[in-house]
Amino acid sequence: GRVQFFSKRWSVWGDGYLWARPGKGINSTMTSSFYVRGGKPLEGEITVRGAKNLVSKAMVAALLGETESFLTSVPDISDVRIVSELLRVHGVKIERDTEAGTLRMDPSNVERAHVADIAAHAGSSRIPILFCGPLLHRLGEAVIPDLGGCRIGTRPINYHLDVLRNFGARVDKREHGIYITAPDGLRGAKIRLEYPSVGATEQVLLTAVRAKGITGLENAAVEPEIEDLIAVLQKMGAIISLRTDRTIVIEGVEKLNGYRHRCIPDRIEAASWACAALVPHRDVFVRG
Repeated sequence: GRVQFFSKRWSVWGDGYLWARPGKGINSTMTSSFYVRGGKPLEGEITVRGAKNLVSKAMVAALLGETESFLTSVPDISDVRIVSELLRVHGVKIERDTEAGTLRMDPSNVERAHVADIAAHAGSSRIPILFCGPLLHRLGEAVIPDLGGCRIGTRPINYHLDVLRNFGARVDKREHGIYITAPDGLRGAKIRLEYPSVGATEQVLLTAVRAKGITGLENAAVEPEIEDLIAVLQKMGAIISLRTDRTIVIEGVEKLNGYRHRCIPDRIEAASWACAALVPHRDVFVRG
């Protein structure tokens, strides 16, 4: 058979035919589409690296620390490249070993970035919205361009903006983007999400850890990647507790340090390989 799929990374076994069309724009080194002609069942061995839905958020968390952070099991995906460039335009020094899957980030000289530079590197990614909390703590202001990203429903950003307002931030929508300031600093808040949004939960965590006072988040998302982000922040010195009723309590601290952390494996990728192996009833060994 012949399969067309869109992906940020790929692997293939057997003697199938593969044709790839390069992507366009800032991520021109990435491949945006693949055409695969099969003919042989999948079998063999594949190693799963860190979870896509954790690694980019852990990278953003590095902005909150005053010393360098070190991340391992980092996948070679476009999100990592995008966040690396966004961190660089904000003054963070990045050292990345793609083959080894390691990433070192030094945020000791965080600085303001122009909205045009942010937009140029962000492209259609929605990651810049998560920079707001850390940048408000470090610089007192943040700016985000028009957001795109994965099109699952409308995925509005109003939940993120409402969260930031709850902490005392001021949101100003302008022609070229959204400008956010915190003239009186950020303070802890009691927040209940309408639904357990992963993005909004991440926003609360990344903002609350250095806000003054205690933050209580009810109806929070509790996916494994959220728990691993909490582990990252705790390694930095954050005080966070996760309750069984989907409530997260964060006690703000004045200072956070860097971290050393190995990303949890990407469960979605692992399950995808498992499903692919079921069809031909062959053996696929998934490491990691």
